[in-house]
Amino acid sequence: MLRTTTLILFTALVGASCAGQNLRNAETGPPIVVEVQNNNFQDATVYLFRDGERTRLGIVTGKTDQTFAVPWRANLYLRFEVRFIGGGACATRRIPMEPGQRYVLELQPDLRVNLDCEPIG
Repeated sequence: MLRTTTLILFTALVGASCAGQNLRNAETGPPIVVEVQNNNFQDATVYLFRDGERTRLGIVTGKTDQTFAVPWRANLYLRFEVRFIGGGACATRRIPMEPGQRYVLELQPDLRVNLDCEPIG
């Protein structure tokens, strides 16, 4: 009985280890580099949406640039949302990404003229 229990436990641990290894292999690859060029005077909080999950990347001070590295995942589509500290927000459409790709998000002083980031409520 003890041998059977030990064998079952060993098999479960090996199976879990292999499943975890397959998951890690699916997420390997160079990170995606996101450069936010904030030409607005207001500080902006940048969020990333992927696989239905919202992640805060960080704050980009007004009139500065900030670069973020995002771990790559297989079949990855990204969408960005920007919320300005003084009010106003914009979001991008879903963007397909490849490992190691660089994406530049340029934020204008007037949200209505942003090419990639459309104003939201």
